[in-house]
Amino acid sequence: MPKITVVIPLYNKANFIKETLQSVYAQSFTDYEVVVINDGSTDGSEHHVLSLKNEKTILINQFNNGLSNARNTGIEHASGSIICLLDADDLWLPNHLQKIANLVDSYPEAQLYGTAYSELLPNGLLVKPKTKTSFKATTLLIEDYFKTSAQQPFITPSSFGFKKKIIRTIGGFDPTITYAEDTDFFIRANLNYKLAFDATTTCHYRYESENQITRSKLSLKKQPDYAKYLLENAGNDSLKRFIHLNYYYLCNSYKAERATEAFIAMRKNVDTAFLNSKQRFLLYAPPAMLNSIRYFKQKMLFKGKRLTTF
Repeated sequence: MPKITVVIPLYNKANFIKETLQSVYAQSFTDYEVVVINDGSTDGSEHHVLSLKNEKTILINQFNNGLSNARNTGIEHASGSIICLLDADDLWLPNHLQKIANLVDSYPEAQLYGTAYSELLPNGLLVKPKTKTSFKATTLLIEDYFKTSAQQPFITPSSFGFKKKIIRTIGGFDPTITYAEDTDFFIRANLNYKLAFDATTTCHYRYESENQITRSKLSLKKQPDYAKYLLENAGNDSLKRFIHLNYYYLCNSYKAERATEAFIAMRKNVDTAFLNSKQRFLLYAPPAMLNSIRYFKQKMLFKGKRLTTF
């Protein structure tokens, strides 16, 4: 059996899946298999998988049932003891799986693994996320995942792996959630297990590719039940700040969409004590001003300059 199973959920990514798979096949670490779950694609994505004719790859076709269900199907069919997630439009550098395998061997106390990533913009620019990861060591155990994630995430699903056996304890991805499924899984995983991290950039996360969730209205999506985690972990201050920042991000998204009812309901959840002055300003800013600021930030990002409220 392979040591690592790469799980790739696939839905209408015909323009990207071939390049994504080629980045997997170019890995220096070769003890792996690939499970691609074609979640009811209607653009012929699966034909690009078959055209590569790679014996390491298993293609599973199913009716469209969402990202979480597709990932759970892939995990269920995985032969490897380590699961590495990869979205069907993201890319790995050739050393990614080797870095994950090294973490597995070097940190036996960990069950979760991650590497650094860069965002790949549509114009080809690579931009590093704004994170709290100025570590002295290249590899380390993360002491507090939620504190380290208080800015942009320092890992992305495509730079993340875990031991398959943890699913028996924390469960898989929640299929009832239709936005931030990854955040929900990361919360459960990091509340229960240690994360080993390699600060080497080994993944390129594609920013706003076709049919990405960011193109649909978040106010129509079901969010994780963050209140449950707050209630169950009342003494975890870094988790509180992490969740209230997520509430804040959702508020701004709802406001930008002019989903007034959703904004008002979510605003009631936000404890502004966890926000800085810039964030509080944006929380109370009118929609037109917020959207203008967002537009300017994106224009600057596409020039390689990231502006944040941190």
